[in-house]
Amino acid sequence: MEAHAEEDDTTDTDDSWETATSDEDTKMDDADSISLAHTRGAGNHGCSHYRRRCMLVAPCCNEAFWCRHCHNAIKCDNEQEPRKKHVLDRKAIREVVCALCSKRQPAAATCNACGVSFGRYSCLQCNFFDDDLSKKQYHCEDCGICRVGGRQHYFHCSTCNCCYAISLRNSHVCIENSMHHNCPVCFEFLFESIKPINVMPCGHTIHQACLKELAVHQSYTCPVCSKTYMNMNRMWRHMDTLVAETPMPEEHRGIQVALLCNDCNRRFEAPFHVVGHKCSGCGGYNTKRV
Repeated sequence: MEAHAEEDDTTDTDDSWETATSDEDTKMDDADSISLAHTRGAGNHGCSHYRRRCMLVAPCCNEAFWCRHCHNAIKCDNEQEPRKKHVLDRKAIREVVCALCSKRQPAAATCNACGVSFGRYSCLQCNFFDDDLSKKQYHCEDCGICRVGGRQHYFHCSTCNCCYAISLRNSHVCIENSMHHNCPVCFEFLFESIKPINVMPCGHTIHQACLKELAVHQSYTCPVCSKTYMNMNRMWRHMDTLVAETPMPEEHRGIQVALLCNDCNRRFEAPFHVVGHKCSGCGGYNTKRV
């Protein structure tokens, strides 16, 4: 009887193990199926701006576009009639169209028809979907929009009212709402721009490409406040040499002019010189007559 009892117990235990294993396999198969459904088509759909598996239905014109940039290019940048020009408010989006099954439906993270995820990264606050996780997207509550680069690498400055790289935490000049304006060169709104942006030493912001273009054309001052945005020591030494090698005619010697330094804001007087006027404070030549 004891032997039979052990056999019965062993048999019962084996049956239970087989059933549990079978149930676990079923759960794993179901999980795999769900995972495959969610990742199906990832990276195969989208536009030049984003890889995603849904199109956004613009409530302003009731048409579907891959993203707001695609919409704005057609409905604003390339629109010939000024009265028809408009841009898409991402937060006004209420519907999307699945790229895999073409089902039009309320905005969500997954398709309510075929179950596919609209993006490996999804933010329903911004109606933003993206399959390219290498961008390290994150949503900043203070900015109210999604950013890229990884949350751990950025901080939100409450005065500038935008996210800056950690390296700038204690080294940037705060300007209220510094990113909430247009680029001073190309006039694109910086706060929502997807192009790289530089914070100049003066605190003003500009597209990185636009800043490089200024340097190419030998314009080394901020277009907003006229402060220099790079180390000018070499240029100032060159200016010293030019001034020394260019004596002023007798009739212009001794003429004093009132000046303001754009870099250190110092007001001073100096002898007039056709080459330039050196600041008596910081030693630079980024000065103007006042």
